Amino acid sequence: MAQRTFRTHLLFCFAMAAFFVSVLAEEHVGESQHPNIRLDKNLVQDKEHIMEHLEGVIEKPESEMSPQELQLHYFKMHDYDGNNLLDGLELATAISHVHKEEGGEHSQAMKEEELISLIDDVLKDDDKNNDGYIDYAEFAKSLE
Repeated sequence: MAQRTFRTHLLFCFAMAAFFVSVLAEEHVGESQHPNIRLDKNLVQDKEHIMEHLEGVIEKPESEMSPQELQLHYFKMHDYDGNNLLDGLELATAISHVHKEEGGEHSQAMKEEELISLIDDVLKDDDKNNDGYIDYAEFAKSLE
């Protein structure tokens, strides 16, 4: 069960990181080392997957959840400190997971400078109020 939960969490991290890296892939397809990464917006609304991860956390049946509620729960799963914002460390964790998953077991760690550059670009593109965080409204807007 713990291994299944861990794998589920990794899949969510992968999808979240793909969301943020996709912004860069659109602008820098020729320059990006990850031009094929795209967010599968259906994953953000995958009821079964989200409900598995939230088992015991929320009581509402999945059949009663709207797509917006699923997006909110998806966002909250990546807000590790619970402040309703995604900060650079939370983004770094998600992006690092994508890099590792993309490269397989034997992939080299992403260079710190590259990771910082990716996070800066994500914040530049999606942090509309320039507070240094991605809030839920900014996250939802980027999925449109």
